[in-house]
Amino acid sequence: MYLTYDEYKSYGGTLSETDFPVLEFKCRKRIDRLTDCRVQNMASVPEAVKLCMMSLIKLENTVGIEAQAENPVVTSYNTDGYSESYGKALGASEASQEMNKTVLSMLYGELDDNGVPLLYRGVTGY
Repeated sequence: MYLTYDEYKSYGGTLSETDFPVLEFKCRKRIDRLTDCRVQNMASVPEAVKLCMMSLIKLENTVGIEAQAENPVVTSYNTDGYSESYGKALGASEASQEMNKTVLSMLYGELDDNGVPLLYRGVTGY
């Protein structure tokens, strides 16, 4: 676990203790995928990873696939010539891309215990 429920609450998290584990798991797996599981092997979880988890949990809770299925966002309403629009909701693909961008921006430059960048994927673009 990269972020405990107590840490989550201390950072201002608002989820209930029963809703937290699933979102924490999904966000941890996203970080694992993008970092090749480097955080798992660290002696302690860096602050940047904990803050990244906070951002991901918030995004996953509001625009993730399950959140969209349970609470679809109405972006247009039209009846008898009267219409309202409230903005653009992210699609599932866009939400996933946004969460990946969050990880990439928040963990950029962070190193594991061996000095390897968490986001290193085996190729340098120089």
